[in-house]
Amino acid sequence: MTHGETPSQVSRRLFRAWMLLVCLTMVSLVAVLGFGHSEAGLVAVVVALAASFLKARAVLDHFLDLRQAGSGWRGFFYGSLVFILGVLLVTYVVAGR
Repeated sequence: MTHGETPSQVSRRLFRAWMLLVCLTMVSLVAVLGFGHSEAGLVAVVVALAASFLKARAVLDHFLDLRQAGSGWRGFFYGSLVFILGVLLVTYVVAGR
């Protein structure tokens, strides 16, 4: 809980974050099941990885309260996410050749 937030505000914020996670999971599911085994497979993977990035940010920001941390910590975690998801994308592309 941050300074100035009431328990009901925290509950609403966390509920909105949870709904975002559910919606992004559905986006990933539709992308991969709808296009995963076609010529648009790379697009499906990019959509799923982008949704994964947004989901990880939501968890870090709202459930682990990283939004209250300094910019150095946020940069480190967001940079790590970009690196990991980039490695996964490169692995997918290389494996498809």
